[in-house]
Amino acid sequence: MEPFEVIVDDELFRISERRQPSGALSYDFSWLNGPADGTYGFNASPFIDSSADEPLTSVPSMTRDELVAEVRGFVKGFYEPGGIGEDFPDYEPASSRRRNAR
Repeated sequence: MEPFEVIVDDELFRISERRQPSGALSYDFSWLNGPADGTYGFNASPFIDSSADEPLTSVPSMTRDELVAEVRGFVKGFYEPGGIGEDFPDYEPASSRRRNAR
């Protein structure tokens, strides 16, 4: 998968895929206009049932829709009361910055 960018509630993320040493896929979500001068983000991996008796023959991947849903959930959780956003008290959401720039 080629990296791509997505905007959720005016927040801009670049999503890229990488393979772990185990062969599993993981996805990096770089928050390009987020706190910490755009160095903040998160990662996710598709669930693999490691309890199966059979060896892993294929590595599951996430669809574009699933990746965008991860971003939506992250943004929602970041801004909800008690969310990670409270760790960044000076950070102003992109939608507010855009309105204030007008």
